[in-house]
Amino acid sequence: MQISIVVYRWGILLGLGWCLLWGATGVAQTVPEPSLPPGVMQALLAAHIPAEALSIVVQDVATQNQVLRWNAEVPRNPASLMKLVTTYSALVALGPTKTWDTEIKGAEPVAGVLAGNLYIAGSGDPGLTLEHWETLLRSLRIRGVRDIHGDLVLDVGKFQEGTQDPNGFDHQGFRAYNTVPEALQVGFKAVSLTLEAVGERVLVNPNFDFPGLKIENRLLPRAGSCPEDWKSTFDRKVSDNGQEVQVTLAGEYVASCGKKMLSYSILSNDEYILSTFSKIWGELGGHFSGKVVKGKAPAGLPLLAMHRSPPLAEQIREINKFSNNLMARTLYLDLGWTEGVEYASATASARKVQEILAREGLKFPELVMENGSGLSRQARISAGHLSQLLIKAAQGPYQPEFVASLGLVGLDGTVEKRLPGEGLEGRFHLKTGSLEGVSTLAGYGLTRSGRPLSLVVMVNHPQAAASKPVQDALLRWIGKELQEDAHWTTAHF
Repeated sequence: MQISIVVYRWGILLGLGWCLLWGATGVAQTVPEPSLPPGVMQALLAAHIPAEALSIVVQDVATQNQVLRWNAEVPRNPASLMKLVTTYSALVALGPTKTWDTEIKGAEPVAGVLAGNLYIAGSGDPGLTLEHWETLLRSLRIRGVRDIHGDLVLDVGKFQEGTQDPNGFDHQGFRAYNTVPEALQVGFKAVSLTLEAVGERVLVNPNFDFPGLKIENRLLPRAGSCPEDWKSTFDRKVSDNGQEVQVTLAGEYVASCGKKMLSYSILSNDEYILSTFSKIWGELGGHFSGKVVKGKAPAGLPLLAMHRSPPLAEQIREINKFSNNLMARTLYLDLGWTEGVEYASATASARKVQEILAREGLKFPELVMENGSGLSRQARISAGHLSQLLIKAAQGPYQPEFVASLGLVGLDGTVEKRLPGEGLEGRFHLKTGSLEGVSTLAGYGLTRSGRPLSLVVMVNHPQAAASKPVQDALLRWIGKELQEDAHWTTAHF
């Protein structure tokens, strides 16, 4: 049997065979699925992963004909491929030009003095970076505010508080990927440490002088080539005694790695906003000595400054190319909020996504979305349904925005270093996903003649971490080896 036979022909043959078997015996018989490409099967065997732990769907974007189908109906944990469902749903429901405003209100300043509190309202901007935060505060300074004689009052009521535990996934709430979304969240709440070997020392510098943060640096420089996992040569420990957070780094740092960054979530949202506000405001020549409290601005207060976020089309590039969990979770929560709703919640968002997909003709009864990022042990979707979503996105009005949000093989994102020197650079737009026991890959690729295919690969197995060669074998098969069928229709992104 030739691997490249299109599966719709198989469907006809298998369907006839099924009817014959049923009619002859009265009992349903198991019908074998098409074979896997030899390279994929060899990689599976080498990784000691059984074929039943693997799901694959490869589909012609133009005709929707399935080129390869393997365990397509099995619900599996998709890891970060769930971000594709979140970002597609957001594009459809909100549009690529959707933006979020962060507003600052307060009394009119008199001779540079703002008498009273400063009110900051968050609308759920997924990407309010430190650079954007500084730009917003600079606008406030330009507005004439210098001295603030009051507190920072944060309006963060758009999201339901206290419903998500940063330690809930893996009991490591200090990891940046576990950060819980807030309606007003600055700089991803990340305490970032820059590491660099200089002479006989390794410098470790935080992005801000956060109160209560202590860094114990026991790193020594080491010669040699930088390992793929550059953090593997030293140990990292975070401890919190309630008054002080200590980050201890011990071991060797390979000098050829250059500057690298570690990020932690070790401050509360209020502490982080207060620390960064005070630091930036002081650098801008302002004075503030108040505290942070929760509340809403009284009616009638003037708008003193506002930051409008980049549009959704730009934000989903960060979410998908670099697998930003916090941005995905924030966007997912925002999807569940509409005018008149008290606050957004993950439960409301799950209902909303199913409604959005159903309106698009995508009914996924097995779909489970815990937080929209894939950072979940409960999340489920089948490869067949995820492939349907990819085809729908590729044929929809926001195709350019969605496809451009995926990493380019050999060029950027989480697939920047995939398949080096194999001539496939830029020929695949892909999203990766990985958890313990889960390894996944999905997106779009071009055959040798330039025909676009969608692809979904999902492995759920204790040896899943060893399945990267399986994914790479499938990419080579699509980009180099696939014998194309004459009935396919050529189309280009």
